[in-house]
Amino acid sequence: MYARGEVEQPGSIVTVIFAVVVAATPLTHIAPQIITVTRSAAAADELFRIIDRKSAIDSLSTVGLTPEKSVGTIEIQDVQFGYPSRPDTKILKSLNLNIPTGKTTALVGASGSGKSTIVGLLERWYEQAAGTILLDGIDIRSFNIASSISNDTGSHGAKW
Repeated sequence: MYARGEVEQPGSIVTVIFAVVVAATPLTHIAPQIITVTRSAAAADELFRIIDRKSAIDSLSTVGLTPEKSVGTIEIQDVQFGYPSRPDTKILKSLNLNIPTGKTTALVGASGSGKSTIVGLLERWYEQAAGTILLDGIDIRSFNIASSISNDTGSHGAKW
């Protein structure tokens, strides 16, 4: 450009090259951050999807049975369950279990085998996909959840 007379001063070429390098340097720092922002936006979208999901169980509902006394016999019949956040992954598949009144029953199994899930279903944190859970012969879905919570029933997050 200088040799053809298009630029009068060779310093102008150096100035333009320097300006391009100075302007491009921040762009090399921004590019990795764009990837991070994109990943963060995807994670936030998933988080908000979970937060906005409506529970199948209304924990404040006053509808349902409020038994005065429970004998405590628990029967789990052909229960199937997958967590709402991963409905395609079945945690319990056709589970049958009897927990008689007055007997100590231990749920023993490997991590992820469904021990805490069973307790969560008994406490009505979740609704089973299929099957029945009976307390003293009555389907637990017919009990008043708010009353159960206020009467201090359940395991209160005991460590399993």
